[in-house]
Amino acid sequence: MGLPTGMKMYNSQLSPFAARCRVAIYAKDLDVELVDLADPSDETFARIAPMHKIPVLVDGETVVPESETICEYLDDKGLGVSLRPDDPALRARMRVISRIADLYVMGPMGELFGQINPAGRDPQLVAREMTELAKAMAWLEYYVEGPEFAVGGRLTLADCELVPILFFFKEIGPMFGQAQPFAGLPRLETYYAAIRKHPAAARVLAELDEALRRMMAG
Repeated sequence: MGLPTGMKMYNSQLSPFAARCRVAIYAKDLDVELVDLADPSDETFARIAPMHKIPVLVDGETVVPESETICEYLDDKGLGVSLRPDDPALRARMRVISRIADLYVMGPMGELFGQINPAGRDPQLVAREMTELAKAMAWLEYYVEGPEFAVGGRLTLADCELVPILFFFKEIGPMFGQAQPFAGLPRLETYYAAIRKHPAAARVLAELDEALRRMMAG
């Protein structure tokens, strides 16, 4: 049992955004009720979340949408171990990594996720998005320090962001003929091999793997 918080988070096991928050929650050892929600358009959910997006954190009367904001909120509350570096330069680097992942990785990755089924695949769209994804991953390769953590030698919000993203990057690549997704990305490959051993990361990766296998099975 983790640190009691009285909070709950509307969750989806396969969502990389919800997974990002779960890494933070597990790393902080917080007792947050996870409410799995299959349909974000549900009327009850819509009353507190007009954006109809998961995850959403509920802390009493406070409702916090958006995964990055949720992670920052948990840190601002002073709950558990801090997941932000003390040094301003390292904190800026952490945020740069998160911004690249959010703005330049998740876009093409989301498009590719919709192209998994070969029967309805658009080859031109796939080629375009794979090019954009490769460009963004090269940027992450530059900014991630490694070898064990993204920034500052300990787990931070940058790692929370990267764990689910690298999981999907590794899984999606072979589906589109990329047998070695980390080719040309040695720092990211070494980093991912190391971060996946962290207890919070390992727990979330197991959840993602189970959810993805379940989705692929039908």
